[in-house]
Parts: sequence; structure tokens; C-alpha cells
Amino acid sequence: MRKVIAARFLGAAATAGGGPPPGPPEVAIAGRSNVGKSALVNALVGRRGLARTSRTPGRTRQLNFFALDERIVLVDLPGYGFAVGPEAERRAWKPLVETYLRERPTLRGVLLVVDARRGIEGEEEELLAYLAALGRPAAVAATKLDKLGRAEARGAVPLVGFSARTGEGRTALWRVVDAWVA
Repeated sequence: MRKVIAARFLGAAATAGGGPPPGPPEVAIAGRSNVGKSALVNALVGRRGLARTSRTPGRTRQLNFFALDERIVLVDLPGYGFAVGPEAERRAWKPLVETYLRERPTLRGVLLVVDARRGIEGEEEELLAYLAALGRPAAVAATKLDKLGRAEARGAVPLVGFSARTGEGRTALWRVVDAWVA
């Protein structure tokens, strides 16, 4: 299991092309609102509160960059689907995210986070197709695994099952991330 020694908030981008200058390799965390992206970031790095979590969908409203041991950057993307907030602000997230995914030179891969209870749906398939068209590697992580029974969880996991609460799947996700940035 990978241990992160130093994790810090590096900066944020609220407009396309914004954020900290490209540096170490980056891995983006994408998925629908309220699927557990920020909780996954916190659990991966072993820090509570590094990425802000909320029960209200759509609280991540910009690209949030987190430096890990100054050798890798995790980027928490705004969620898609239902989110609380002004419609104009939610519409602005699409070009923000698409520009980042298309143009960021240090982006090495995207972890697509899905709720294990829902699996991959139409919006996730569209995102995976978009990433494939861009030539961006992607992996799917199914969160909230602890909310399913064992047999149900085995059948619901598209690639890597993950629980921020128990840490199940953390090592497997780090293997994927490390392969992208190696």
C-alpha cells in the first residue's frame, strides 16, 4: 500500500486554462455529483479534510489541484448530473472540464468514479468515449462499496471497488495511478 507523506492543496481553476502551472504528472478524478470523488481523494492520500466533502451534490465547483509528495498531482473535477447551484454556473463546468481534459499537457489519466449501486450509465459511457477519442487513459472506480453486500458488491464492480470508509480498493487504485505516472 502506498503511503503519502506530504499532501497539500496546490490551487484551483474556475476558468478554462486556469489553475497552477503544469508540473508533476496529474491524475484527474471525474464522476457525477455526490458519487464520492472528494472522499476518494481523501482516502487515497490518508488525510481527512484535504478535499472538502459534502452531502450536498455539486459542492466541487472548480478544478482542485492537490500535490502529493511533490511528485504527483490529483485533480478533483466538478461533478456532472444533478448538482445544487445556479444553472449558469453548472453550464460553465462543462467547458472548464473539457478544456482541462483536452489540453492539459501533464494529465496522465482519469479515474472515473461511479457509485457501485448505480454502475456505469449513459453519462459515464459518454465520458469514457470522449476520453478514448482524446487518447486519455481511464480507469473506473466504484465507490460506496461498503453500502452493498459482499455478493452484490462483486457483481457491481466495473473495475476497482473502493470504500473511503474502510479503505478497500486503495492499493488497487494506487497501482493504476502509479502505472500512469511511471
